[in-house]
Amino acid sequence: MAERTGSRLVLDALHDAGVDTIFGYPGGQIMPFFDEMMDAPFRHVLTRHEQMAVHAADGYARSSGRLGVVVCTSGPGATNLVTGLCTAMMDSAPVLCISGQVPVPFIGTDAFQEADVYALATSVTKHAFLVRSMQELPEVMAEAIFIALNGRPGPVLVDLPRDVQIGTTAAAVPVLSSVPGYQHNPPVDSDALGRAHELLVGAKKPVCIVGGGCRYSQAADVFRRWCELTRIPVTTTLQGIGAPDPDYDGLLGMLGVHGLWRANEAVCKCDVLIALGMRMDDRVTGKVDSFAPHAKIIHVDIDAAELGKIVKPDVAIHADMGVALRAWLDLLGDRPIRHDAWLAEAAGVRDGLPTGDIGRDGYIRPTRLLDELFTMVGRTAYVATDVGQNQMWSAQRLRLDSPRKFLSSGGAGTMGYGLPSAIGAALAHPGERVLAVVGDGGFQMAMAEMITLKRLNVPVKIAILDNKYLGMVRQWQQLYFGARYSGTDMSDNPDFAALARVIGLHALTLKEPADTRDMLKQWWQHDGPSLLHCICHPGENVFPMVSPGVGLDEMMETENGTIDI
Repeated sequence: MAERTGSRLVLDALHDAGVDTIFGYPGGQIMPFFDEMMDAPFRHVLTRHEQMAVHAADGYARSSGRLGVVVCTSGPGATNLVTGLCTAMMDSAPVLCISGQVPVPFIGTDAFQEADVYALATSVTKHAFLVRSMQELPEVMAEAIFIALNGRPGPVLVDLPRDVQIGTTAAAVPVLSSVPGYQHNPPVDSDALGRAHELLVGAKKPVCIVGGGCRYSQAADVFRRWCELTRIPVTTTLQGIGAPDPDYDGLLGMLGVHGLWRANEAVCKCDVLIALGMRMDDRVTGKVDSFAPHAKIIHVDIDAAELGKIVKPDVAIHADMGVALRAWLDLLGDRPIRHDAWLAEAAGVRDGLPTGDIGRDGYIRPTRLLDELFTMVGRTAYVATDVGQNQMWSAQRLRLDSPRKFLSSGGAGTMGYGLPSAIGAALAHPGERVLAVVGDGGFQMAMAEMITLKRLNVPVKIAILDNKYLGMVRQWQQLYFGARYSGTDMSDNPDFAALARVIGLHALTLKEPADTRDMLKQWWQHDGPSLLHCICHPGENVFPMVSPGVGLDEMMETENGTIDI
C-alpha cells in the first residue's frame, strides 16, 4: 500500500466502514485532519458546539444503525464532547469521536489547549484510545470501529495527536471479526432458553418488557412475530418505544415512573415477566423490592453485566435479543402459546392520561396539543425529544412503526439533545420530515443549532412547548418541596419564533387554543425547516407518576393533569 498520512488512514478507515457524514468543529490540533477531509468523500456538518455535534451524530446513528462520527480539536473542543459521550453511552448509541491532541512529545507538559481527554472519556465511553505512534494507528482504528458497532453498541473515543495526523505509513487497517477478551455475539444457552419457554408455557399472566436492545439488534420483525405467536401483553421502556407493532392489541405503552396505568398494573399483576434488551433502570422499576412481586423473571440481554445487576432473574439469557428470539420461535414452532384472555384484560385497563379541552385559563394544554400533533404526524415520522415534561408527555402518547424512529436521551437525561439529534436523523434519512419536540429550557441549551439547521435546510420541524418554567423540576418542587420554586422561573423567555425568523427559518407562534389544528398543519406542511412556538399552560404536570421510593403500584394521577401553581 502506498504511503499515506495518519489523517488519510483514519478517513479511509471511516469510508471503508460505510461512513458518509462527519459532524464536528475544527481547531488548532485537528487542522491537518480537516485539511485532508477536503479531498475525501464525506459530508462535513459544522455544528455550533462540540456537544451538539455528538448529539447530532448520536441521532444519526440511532435512527440509521450506522456509525455516527464526530471530529473536534484538543483541550476545550475535546472536553465539550463529554456530555454527548455520556448520553450516547447510557443509551448504547454507536458514536466514534476523533479528538485532536497536542503532539506526542508535548503530552503532559500543559501545552496550549492540552487536556487529558483519554482520562476524561474513559468513564463515559465503551473504550477510549490515546494514539502515541503511527505504528499503533491502523490497529486502533480497526478496534475503535469494531467496538463501537458490535455487541452492545456504544461511543468510542480516539485521541489523535497532531504529529500522528501528519506522519506517514504504508500499513493497512486490519479487518477484524473479534477483539481479544470481547465476545460480541454470544451463543444462546439452549438450556436457559428451554427453562424460559417452560415458564412461558405455564404462565397465566405473562408480560413482556422490551427495551432499546430491539433497536440495536434490528429485532423488530422477529419480536413482532414472537408477540403474535404468544399473544402476550407488551410494555416498553423509553428506549423501546416503536419496537412493538403499533397496531398490536396487546401494546400497553411505556411503563415506569411516568408510565401508563395499564402498563404498570400489568407488571404488578403478572406471574412471568420477560425482559428483552433492557437494563432494569430505576425509572422503569420504581422500588425494586416491589417490582413484579408475583413474577418469575426472564431477562435477555447482550450485556452480561446487566443480568442480575438490579433485579435478580430466575432465568438469565446472555444473548443478542434477535438471536435469542429466533431460537425461541423455533421452540414455539407450530404450537403457538396464546394468552388472549389475559391480553384483553391487561389492555382493557385505563391508561390514566388526562383528558379534556385543549385550552385552560387562556393557555394551550401541552398534553392535548401533543395528542393533536401525534394524530396528525402519524406513526411513520422520526420523532426526537428533549428531556423533561415534553419528553414524558411524548413517550406516553407515541406509537411509532419502528424502534429507530424515537430519539430521546434516557439514561443521562441530557437537556439540549432534541434539536441536534433531530438534525442528525434528518441527514440520515434525506427528505424525511423529522419532528423535534422540545421544552423551552432544553431548547435554549441548543438553540444556536438553528443556524446549523438553516445552513443544511433539512425538514426538521421544531415544536417548542413553552410553559415559562423548567417544568419537570418545577413539578417536583410543587409536589415534594412545598411549592418553593427555586431556580425554575423562565418567565423572561425570548420570542423564539422571532429569533428563528432572524436566522432565516420559517416560524409561527401558537397562542390561541382555537388555532391549534390549522397552525399545526401550516407548520408541518412547510417544505423546509420550521419552528412552532407554543405558549403553554404553566401548571400542567406529567401524570400518571410514581413518587420516589415507592413501587409501581402506588401511582399518582389527577383528572386533567393540571395543578394550580
